[in-house]
Amino acid sequence: MNSYLEDLLLHRDEDSVEKFLERVAADTSWNLVSLIDELVPGLVFESNLTYGSFHQVKMALFLRRLSRQGYLSRITEQEALKLLLEEALSRNWLNVRAGNFVRRDRVAEPLDKMQLELSQGNIHNAMYYALQAYESEPEKLSETLLGLGSLHITDTLGHSLSCFQPVMKEIINSRSPAAETALLSYLSYLGRYDLPERLEPGKYQAEIEAAEELKKAASGEGIINLHHMITLYILRDWEEADFHQGDFPVPYGILQDWLAGKDVDEARLSRCQNWQAPDSVPDNYQEFYRRFSYSDPDNSSRLVISAVERDLPDALDWLFRLYAQDYNQPKWNPHFYTGLYAALMLQEDNLIDDSVGLKMALEQAIRYYIAGMQ
Repeated sequence: MNSYLEDLLLHRDEDSVEKFLERVAADTSWNLVSLIDELVPGLVFESNLTYGSFHQVKMALFLRRLSRQGYLSRITEQEALKLLLEEALSRNWLNVRAGNFVRRDRVAEPLDKMQLELSQGNIHNAMYYALQAYESEPEKLSETLLGLGSLHITDTLGHSLSCFQPVMKEIINSRSPAAETALLSYLSYLGRYDLPERLEPGKYQAEIEAAEELKKAASGEGIINLHHMITLYILRDWEEADFHQGDFPVPYGILQDWLAGKDVDEARLSRCQNWQAPDSVPDNYQEFYRRFSYSDPDNSSRLVISAVERDLPDALDWLFRLYAQDYNQPKWNPHFYTGLYAALMLQEDNLIDDSVGLKMALEQAIRYYIAGMQ
């Protein structure tokens, strides 16, 4: 049975969503994590895929994590929820569920059989074996599926990995009630690609200098370059995830191949090495919002980076609120939130220890947002 919010989105009931948001504004008892949990089973089955992949569930799970860990103020949560629901109304959703798995005869090596079925495009059988593996070896299942998704990083701009690694982390490995539905979604997504009968993860491992890879990934403008940085974040986050097993190599070799031949942006590198902070840094959101300028990306980037250096949690809350308050649906791109989140979490989660590269990543994300909002 669908939740109330899911039904509103499935039927694209704009009037009821507006009334719901009015009730939220007048109430203090709602919880953003719980509301996103209501939406997740629907969000993993986006059908029109405006941007080719599952951006809405990824954006929702990022917001869920930030709310759960106390990064977002109440007003930011309210603005972000409004953005999330209005974006969801502009998409189409499949009313699909998976659950209440009826156990049949168990088989040996279900992961091997799942991969064989996936290589043949048989999602039904792959799901049968995946559910058995989910019971007995969920961590290995997660890494195998992410490894298979990684094989198509270069021809999906990383989406075959980045759209589902957060789902694995937040939904499947947390044993969420939506886990089986999310698993079916990823298998259905992977089934469109050519996949091997058996993944050999060792073929794609590589030793990397994370700081140097970050400088390269955070170079350049536009969607492709932004995805270099997002993908590096996703790989680092995967490596630190609870479900990561030490004997399963994270496929950095695929990222290295993707970035081969890319030069470091010397102008951005120089700006971040010879950092010049503004004369003053705002200590409240209103002043931050007033000084953030869409017509001056240089000063806006300096403002953001300086605010992050002064107090990252405050700056994170301000940025997610600013993006939501200035939400403009014709111009909105879900990569605005994804790029911002990746750049901030690389720093907050201590995934890469390099102040210059971290500044470059944040500048790249901010400039991408400002350019997209013109």
